[in-house]
Amino acid sequence: MTNDSITLTRRRLLAGSATGVAALATGGLLSACQPDAGAGGDSGPKGIDNVDPIQLPEPRTDILYPEGYIGPRAYDREPFSDGSQTFRVVVAQDAQVVGDWAKNKATAEMERRTGLKIEFIPVLVRSTDGTIDMTKINAMLSGGDLPDAFLGIPFTSAQLSLYGQQGLFVALDDYIETYSPMTKQAMADYPDLRNLRASADGNLYTMLGVNDCYHCRSSPGRAWVSQKYLDKVGMDMPTTTEELREVLLEFKGSNPSGESGFMPFASSESQPMDTFFMNAFLYNPGGDQLGAGGANGGWMRLDAGKVQFVPTLPEWREGLKYLHQLGQDGTLTRATFQMKDAELQQNGNKGLVGFTRAYWWGTFFNPINLGLDEPWRDYVAVPPLKGPEGVQYARWDHYGYTTDGLQITTQCSSPELLVQWVDYLMDLEATLWSYSGVLDENAFFAKEGDVGINGKQALYYTDVWPAPAGQSWSQYGVMYRSSDFRLGERVDPKQPTFEAGLYEAGKAYEEFAEPKEMQLPRLIFPDEDSALVADTAVAINSTIKSSLAKFSLGELDPNNDADWQRYVDEFQAMNLQPYLDIHQKVYDQMPK
Repeated sequence: MTNDSITLTRRRLLAGSATGVAALATGGLLSACQPDAGAGGDSGPKGIDNVDPIQLPEPRTDILYPEGYIGPRAYDREPFSDGSQTFRVVVAQDAQVVGDWAKNKATAEMERRTGLKIEFIPVLVRSTDGTIDMTKINAMLSGGDLPDAFLGIPFTSAQLSLYGQQGLFVALDDYIETYSPMTKQAMADYPDLRNLRASADGNLYTMLGVNDCYHCRSSPGRAWVSQKYLDKVGMDMPTTTEELREVLLEFKGSNPSGESGFMPFASSESQPMDTFFMNAFLYNPGGDQLGAGGANGGWMRLDAGKVQFVPTLPEWREGLKYLHQLGQDGTLTRATFQMKDAELQQNGNKGLVGFTRAYWWGTFFNPINLGLDEPWRDYVAVPPLKGPEGVQYARWDHYGYTTDGLQITTQCSSPELLVQWVDYLMDLEATLWSYSGVLDENAFFAKEGDVGINGKQALYYTDVWPAPAGQSWSQYGVMYRSSDFRLGERVDPKQPTFEAGLYEAGKAYEEFAEPKEMQLPRLIFPDEDSALVADTAVAINSTIKSSLAKFSLGELDPNNDADWQRYVDEFQAMNLQPYLDIHQKVYDQMPK
């Protein structure tokens, strides 16, 4: 349903790791066990000397691909390994879905397909927040007990760059050129893919994965309204900021729920207001910085190639004036900024929510039952609003399809075998096994006439997701789940899912997506700048979130020049200009 990945706090891993990495790199352990397989660079990858590049055979013809399909295909390929070598690969421990990696059915299937034997070394996933405990990984990197590879571990781009340049990870471009035709196909299908994961020195230190979730491109900037309540008060779907204000006032005055505690506008503290509302005044990427993998501080966009900080622009002030008016109306209240996620879900379940800024139905309903008449189905996505000056942007992620891949360490004696192993994982059948479990038991190819999420011929369907325990690798493997693959999942009216509705919500936003050239992609900062960038980003995040609430609730007045100037001055006092200068310099130097 989402472009899931395990999160990792960037500063937590980087802090204290550089010294250990440097010490290890200067020791005797790293004796360069791989051939010279370096960067693509300006001249492109050269491949491995005296080895002919592997070519894909013709794809199988027994599978129904949707018209115009771009994505993984199925091939008949023989195993490439005789099983005489075993590779140690660190993975995430996931007791609920994956179970014992050694006994997992997808593991056995991948060994059958490739002939390669893998000894999986699980590391703890903390169940409270879903993040990986990096303690053991840090010890491996700093102490020299390196595995052959890491799979699905969420190293940031900065960490990949650091560890690669320190000699811990193998540069992979030349290996990919020779041994990985599926990766080359993915790079052809997604021309930005390599550069989004390339390191500061131009090398690629990770195998590339794709998980292109169409509806996720707009989900952090979406809002929802109850169509049932709109109908009750006799109002149409709002299309402008003023029309939404009128809807909220009508909700407040008439209480279409008929229940005590009804909120015309409800959200929670984890749902940013600005990603929806400010885009009626200017393009605002929001605080999580689209496609940046946490590397950028947020609220920055490109204007003719120049990095621009959005929250101090005059148009942002106009957006604050609008939110301030909603606060004066009494439809945007303090609860919107303070409500906990669980409380918002409880209110949704009780029918007490009229309009909400939320990622999807699960944000304001819990648990969700999939029945066709369940109340969450009353809520429909509100298309991007047109502001008073005609501005109408959707916050859209052009770069968010990259996933955590596989990193081969310089401890590995045969990197080319692991590169081929990843290439086999990107096959269509292998992707279904890895993600959905046993083929023809839980994952199935569609039949002619089956309809996919996007209305085209379906490609596949899944009986149960997540797959039953011990059948799949969940989303930890290297995947090639293109948008067409994901949207090729069969829609069964008798077994409804959320995906078709989320696709329709995304379609309502795509028309208004900001131009790609306005989105600031992932940046990798040099060590000497990383502390300033991280500290300034924390300060900016705190100031914007608190000020947004204060302006909306009347503690500050955006119509007052003095209040606005004090707000702008706060950013100047926190090294904003040097912060922007660093971003500009790194952006100018990145591969285009």
